[in-house]
Amino acid sequence: MSKIHRLILSAVAVLLINVIPAAAQDFKNLAVKQFGEKINIEYAISGEKLGQLFTVTPYYSVDAGKTFLPMKSVKGNVGANVPGGRNQIIIWDVLKDMKELTGDVIFKLTADTKTSVPTQDEIGKFNFKIESIHHLTGNKAELLLTITNNGPTRDLKMINGLITITDFKKQKYDAQRGTIAEVEGSERYSTPTRTIKNGETVKAVFIFERIPEDLARAMKLDLGVEFITNEGYGIDLKIGKVKFQDLPVSTTKTLGLNVEVSKKLEAATSAASFDVKKIEVADKTPPTLDVTSPSNVVLAGKEASRGRPYAQSFMGMDDKRKRALTTGEEFATSENSILVKGKATDENGIYTVVINGIEANLNNDGSFDANVPLAVGKNEIAIRATDIRQNSIEKKFFVLRKGAQGVKGEAEELDLVFNAEKKVTKYYALILGANDYIDESVSDLDQPISDAAKLALALTSRYTFNQEDVTFIKNPTREQIINEFDRLTRKLTKNDNLLIFYAGHGHWDQQTDFGYWLPVDSKSNTTSNWLANSQIKDYVAALKTKHTLLITDACFGGSIFRTRKTFEETSVAKNKLYDNPSRQAMTSGALTVVPDKSLFLEYLVKRLNENTKDYLAAEELFSSFKTDVMNGSPVTPMFGDIKDSGDEGGDFIFVKK
Repeated sequence: MSKIHRLILSAVAVLLINVIPAAAQDFKNLAVKQFGEKINIEYAISGEKLGQLFTVTPYYSVDAGKTFLPMKSVKGNVGANVPGGRNQIIIWDVLKDMKELTGDVIFKLTADTKTSVPTQDEIGKFNFKIESIHHLTGNKAELLLTITNNGPTRDLKMINGLITITDFKKQKYDAQRGTIAEVEGSERYSTPTRTIKNGETVKAVFIFERIPEDLARAMKLDLGVEFITNEGYGIDLKIGKVKFQDLPVSTTKTLGLNVEVSKKLEAATSAASFDVKKIEVADKTPPTLDVTSPSNVVLAGKEASRGRPYAQSFMGMDDKRKRALTTGEEFATSENSILVKGKATDENGIYTVVINGIEANLNNDGSFDANVPLAVGKNEIAIRATDIRQNSIEKKFFVLRKGAQGVKGEAEELDLVFNAEKKVTKYYALILGANDYIDESVSDLDQPISDAAKLALALTSRYTFNQEDVTFIKNPTREQIINEFDRLTRKLTKNDNLLIFYAGHGHWDQQTDFGYWLPVDSKSNTTSNWLANSQIKDYVAALKTKHTLLITDACFGGSIFRTRKTFEETSVAKNKLYDNPSRQAMTSGALTVVPDKSLFLEYLVKRLNENTKDYLAAEELFSSFKTDVMNGSPVTPMFGDIKDSGDEGGDFIFVKK
């Protein structure tokens, strides 16, 4: 019988040459877990400079550390050009390197660094490069930016209150003073505005107050921006947001950093027993889940439904709010957090337990605990347990945090949002599955249409997508896809939400970082009927929807994304995420050919079907199955905002019926 093993860092990483005196570079949170026939090594690198890259190499030892052997069949955050930060993972496909791995094993990571790259992003032809985020005296921090206009002459406006740093405790700090070139705004809601010509580069400085002295990492840096163009016959205003994630906050300026001297980090685990062998009999049984604290809570599974006004509106029912705060099913408290304890049981062992996006402390016997923050009002506490054979179960219960009378929790706020918008807001979907290709030199596929049908069923049966608002095109031609995009562009309004899904052949040219969808009338010897990423992006930008989510089980060029790194524990309340428009994409990976049997789609649909939350954000959905896909297939899924498409920092929210 296999057992799950979680190994915590036992040897402190050694820094040979310090870069930041007060925050030495080292490995953090090193943990090793078995996941089926794979070994997952989770880690973080802290204390790095902005843009610093590392070459990470993993090793293992079966002779008590006398000799360490390199792992060959690995993927994830490994090899060259690995950035610092949290939530890093290396996946070792053990049985590709050896027949089996049994007994006591020690794992070791090393990291060398000689390079750095600018930490920068572009929106609306403006390039924003971070020069430094560093502490000042008196609990203050300073952000230094270089801004270059690669487009037409425009006014750039940056509101101080929309320049924010969010830490990993979900605490947000906004800028109190800001300067763009010589234009200064000295109040929180000041709007420094500067005309920037084509090719011009200016400096910007923003000051944050009440910053904790021990803040070493920013979970997220958001830059709210507005671009104003005087076109003679009128003013064109575009609003956007630049988002950077997982950044170091240094004690001194990092301006002009050049990492020239090699540095070496090293960390190892203590020995623990592993048993990795070929799985002879497939295990499809999910774990069992019990909560011991708080006691006597009522656990609800995917079969539970509480009847929400927004769902009722689809059935022509009256608007009656059924969410009660005193049903007796909730655990009531006045504290701002709650300690959740329980036990997950499976004959093969538990891989992980996640509670509201927080990974719980997990013991070898399956017992777990986690301290979960609470908002005032009613809180959904969703517990998801996954065994080492990749089976999972999700259950939830409710906690009432008492507060000022009339104050509502996040779920109540969302109920009110969707109830208020039920007459004008609709969820649409365009589902595309390409199996049968006309050109005989393009191989047919077996799965895309059936995969697309499974997604359509999940959306219409469990979420607020009406059958008549879901368009399912089997074996679409290029003309059919373009005609449907044109129809949606004319039909959808600023209150609507759209999900676009494509499964079929795709191609990504790694030389140009340019990708294509291949409709069924595509030919192998010409790209005339291929559909380019750039054209898809233009259609997404033209749609007047509030939220558009593009899910593609085909390659979608990496250059289309503005951000890729995600966090399970989102830092923004879902009602705020829904307020801001979004244009996002999630893709199965960057391959020249899409695997016919798609684990990406399988886990996407499985997660949607197992979800117990009334409101599920797209980023949270993606984070919950990304590691599963990486462990079970050769692809590395990606998620992010679509460049220059009108994204303003929101998120697509799946609403359960």
